[in-house]
Amino acid sequence: MSQHPAEGLPPSDNPQARPPFPSYEEFASDLLEAIDGSGLSIEDVRHHVEPGIGERRFECTVRLSPSEPPSRYHVHVNFSWDALMTYVASYGAGADCELYHDEEDAQDCPHQHLAPQPFVEVEAEFVLGDGGYELQDVGEVGTWVDTVQTLIGKAFPDDDRPSVHIGLAALGRTTLVEKFTAEHSWLIDFEKPPDLALIARQVQTALRLVPQLADRLPI
Repeated sequence: MSQHPAEGLPPSDNPQARPPFPSYEEFASDLLEAIDGSGLSIEDVRHHVEPGIGERRFECTVRLSPSEPPSRYHVHVNFSWDALMTYVASYGAGADCELYHDEEDAQDCPHQHLAPQPFVEVEAEFVLGDGGYELQDVGEVGTWVDTVQTLIGKAFPDDDRPSVHIGLAALGRTTLVEKFTAEHSWLIDFEKPPDLALIARQVQTALRLVPQLADRLPI
């Protein structure tokens, strides 16, 4: 999957000047606010917790606003939030040392003097076509990939275009296309305030381009 660091404000060498370690709720809220602020329509927001490991996962469906049909094209936006990030966000920098050391050793642990560095990967999956299309010629696939990357790639830097995913199912002598998507991700390290509005704008621009595929592809 293609990924690219999110752009934002210039980083600071002073750890005290860095933004505080965010909570899951704060980041999810900021992402939704950025998507809504771009004029996109948000549906089916979900928050999941994996009981075994405590990982949290956010997902939602995004479409163009009702004034910009057609609405059949949409994108699934999601990110995962590690349980350790929730712990540090709740108890502060260095609190994770208490998970590995006793109280006396934890006081001298270098982690107590380092600013936490969370990483989150925001992923977007653009749904490009309905499943069930009967593939007549496997050679079509290469043409589809080139067409999608050329068109949707206009919404992203030339060196960071989305990847294209095509799922096929063989039923006897018949080959069906079950999945046709383009996927992109943004790696956010919070060294600087993430520009979530940039992510929302790229998603919006790509969604506005996707309907043009209807005239270029059979699915």
